[in-house]
Formats: sequence, C-alpha cells, structure tokens
Amino acid sequence: MRLSHSAIEKYESCGYKYYLHYILKYRSTKSSSALLFGNALDLALNEMLLGKNDYHTVFDSEWSKSSEADIEYYKSDLNVDLLTDEETQLPFAEQNFTSLRYKGHLLLDAYKKDVMPRIKKVLEIQGEMTLTGYDDDGNPTEDSITGKLDLIAIIEDGNGIDQEALLDNKTTSEPYPKNSVQKKDQLALYACAYPDIKTFGYLTMNKKNFKTQVILDSISDEKKDTVLTKFITALDNIKNNIFPKNKKSCYAFGRRCEYYSHCHYGNFSKDIYQKTEEK
Repeated sequence: MRLSHSAIEKYESCGYKYYLHYILKYRSTKSSSALLFGNALDLALNEMLLGKNDYHTVFDSEWSKSSEADIEYYKSDLNVDLLTDEETQLPFAEQNFTSLRYKGHLLLDAYKKDVMPRIKKVLEIQGEMTLTGYDDDGNPTEDSITGKLDLIAIIEDGNGIDQEALLDNKTTSEPYPKNSVQKKDQLALYACAYPDIKTFGYLTMNKKNFKTQVILDSISDEKKDTVLTKFITALDNIKNNIFPKNKKSCYAFGRRCEYYSHCHYGNFSKDIYQKTEEK
C-alpha cells in the first residue's frame, strides 16, 4: 500500500475522516484558502530559491487562478489594514482574497530579506521522499510512505556555521516553538528517508506580523523510531479497515470538519459530493 504523508496525517487526525475522503472519496466543493494560498506561495518561493526575481508575478499568476473558486477562509486571512478604502467596500470574499494577495507579497519580501541571505546554496527543491516498508526478514514490501520536501540547502546556522539541512517552509499565525524540529513528526519522517542529513529546520513566515523564523536542529534516533512506529501502526490499521472517529478533531484551525453533518446527524451537507472514478 502506498500512502502519502498528508494521507497519514489525515488518518491520525481522524480515522473516519480518512475513510470518507480516501476510501469513499467524498469531497467538498469548497476549497481551503490555506491550501490554495500555500500552493501559490510555494511556487513563488521556488522561483526565489532558483535565483529569479519574478516571484511576485508568479504568486499573483497562481493566486489569480483561485479567484473563481468557492473558497473557505480563515479568520486570520483578512487584514483590513492592508486594503484601500475602495477595497474595504468589496464583498467579504473579495476582501479576503485581496488581503491574502497583499499578504503573499509581504511574506515573500520578508523571506527574501531575512531568510535568503542565510541560504548559501540550494541543493534540491521539491524532492520526492519515499520510505519503503520491509518485512521481518528485511525484504522490501509493497508498502511505502511518500512525501514532497520543500528544500535541501546549505544554510547558515545561529553560530554562523554553514550546514547542509533539509528544510520545510511554513506559513503560520503564531510563532513556532524553538524545539519544533524535535517535537513535530513531519521532519522526523523525512529524517528517516535521508539518514545522511543531520540538520533539519523550519523556515516560517508569520501571516500576522510578517516576521520569519529559521529554526534548525537535529532529530534523535528515538524520535525517528517513534514516528516511524506511529506511521506503520496507522498503515496497518488502514489495511485492516480500522477507521475510528475522533470527535476532538471536529473543529480544527477555527473551522468545522467538512464531514461534521454526516458524523453527527447522518447526512452530508450540500457542499459534499462523491468523486467518481475517471474512465
């Protein structure tokens, strides 16, 4: 079985949500502003990391493709202080869309100013990560966990020493803790796939104050083993059709789960449809 890192994250959040999304293929007609915004920002950052200066244009081009989408926004998306008087008279959805466009520019500028000077050499962008499963005899199985990493680069650490590091770009509304590299699972999973790399990090961009963070750290073997065991357990549960509900995840990041009506009342909201297989 081949699973993406994001799929396993969804399973860990709520097994039943995974079941509805990946097994029964129910989808929402609404698009997440975080996902669309993140995709546009990633493309622009890739341009910047490749040494190109048209990153604003790349961001605007990709973000404009979402202008006709039915987007579900977060409270933190709108900053009326960034809008002109005329723009504050626009419909609410257009205010959010325009606010995020300005935020995208400010975040890119902050990354260019504060983060790029520390990146000495870009080694790989948007690389594919694959972790292959093995049986008790050490033979590879058909199971694998996949993911896409943002960046491998030579970056200057807090002591002025250049380090080869696997890095993940993140937008956030709150500062990341200094120990986030050690605590969060994603980079630990990547560390399992890249044993020769010893330094890992988050490059964060704050959507509220447009400040950045460069958080670099190592990841212990114990943490890697813990994360790998967690993901193997999730993989086994999925293969065994174990999909528990987790009501604690009904609300996350200020939004209600798209499958809330189904789980609580037995019916899907009008925004949910079942995706059919393409022939």
